[in-house]
Amino acid sequence: MQPVKELVEGLDILDSFLTQHGFEFDKYENEKGSGGQFTVATFVKGHKKFILNYHSSIRQVLYQFDKATVCHDFYIDQLRFTNKKKLPDFHSEDKHLAFKCLLHDFELLIEDFFDGECQRLKVFSNLQGNVITEYGGKARDEYKQKIDCARIEEARQKFRNKDFKSSLEIYGTVELRSLLNDLDGRLIKYCEHTINTKE
Repeated sequence: MQPVKELVEGLDILDSFLTQHGFEFDKYENEKGSGGQFTVATFVKGHKKFILNYHSSIRQVLYQFDKATVCHDFYIDQLRFTNKKKLPDFHSEDKHLAFKCLLHDFELLIEDFFDGECQRLKVFSNLQGNVITEYGGKARDEYKQKIDCARIEEARQKFRNKDFKSSLEIYGTVELRSLLNDLDGRLIKYCEHTINTKE
């Protein structure tokens, strides 16, 4: 399979850091979720894996050691580096911005993940599992809201670029419809009208 150009360019930004710390590219995989098709890029170093999910922008970043896995935000928050974290939770017109921010955040994880034995990752993985189990509904809702907000921003950007078909398709993947405001309603109607007129 051929990954999208923006993903390849983004990974080029991360490549020298990952190579310097002994990680090698493993594979691309296409997967399908509630938001449509996305690409998973995996890098490996022994028992360690760095996994990045991409669909128009970075959707999820995971760090894995054997069976222990932690997501980017949770890992950095538990290391008490929240205020130093740069990876944005919104979609940007600059396709490279998220990768540049992720490269910055890598510096916060050198000691434990990239050069270390992942001792804290293993602890955080159990903690993350407990948090999700204990607050499962709330955690899932917060995750859905975060993803849907990114989708809405992406749909608005597609509209600004006059890509009305893509904008409408992305709006259609928003699960929490209550997040859509009056502006979104007008944009959706405009997209529908424009597409129907062309047909």
